[in-house]
Amino acid sequence: MNRQNDTRNKVLDVACRLFYSQGFNGTSVRDIAHSANVNVSLIHYYFKSKQGLFESLAVNYFEPYLEILEQEAVSEFQQDVESLLKKILHYKQTHYQLSCLVYRELSLNTVFAREMLVTYIAKENHLFNMILFNKRSKVEVTFREKLCLLQLKGLLNAPFMMPHECKDPFITEASIDHFVEVYSELMMEQKTVQYLSANS
Repeated sequence: MNRQNDTRNKVLDVACRLFYSQGFNGTSVRDIAHSANVNVSLIHYYFKSKQGLFESLAVNYFEPYLEILEQEAVSEFQQDVESLLKKILHYKQTHYQLSCLVYRELSLNTVFAREMLVTYIAKENHLFNMILFNKRSKVEVTFREKLCLLQLKGLLNAPFMMPHECKDPFITEASIDHFVEVYSELMMEQKTVQYLSANS
């Protein structure tokens, strides 16, 4: 069983790397099989298709991420906004290639990405509404709050939607902790984040 899990995880790691570097559409199952040194039939056995591979990667990405938000949403002692941002940024930066892959596919707005990721995005929004605005229902969220959340998510996701902008050696050589510290500090200077911090 462990050997099967090792093989499955190896295929996922290779798929993530190739999807990240070549794009989802630019990568074939044969490319993944060749790089992972496995048969194409083995990939079909575990994942059914290339879409199944991406879906497994998305599940691996969003489940732990949403767990971070869920823990914060149900906690009696909620952290300040800056601490929450640092926790989220640390997760995204630790899973850099997967973060870039997921948000790039979302930005392309393909039917495939929308259908697969819509539930995760809806849950993310719901949890943010609970944490930041203490709102349990989508109906309760005001237009201003929706725009604040849109801006916040834009700031959180920007480094992973534009990886070409982050090729600078000063950024790539920075440690995860240093990136999180500096980027969250810059986020806290934004008026929207200051508003959220003051009102959460």
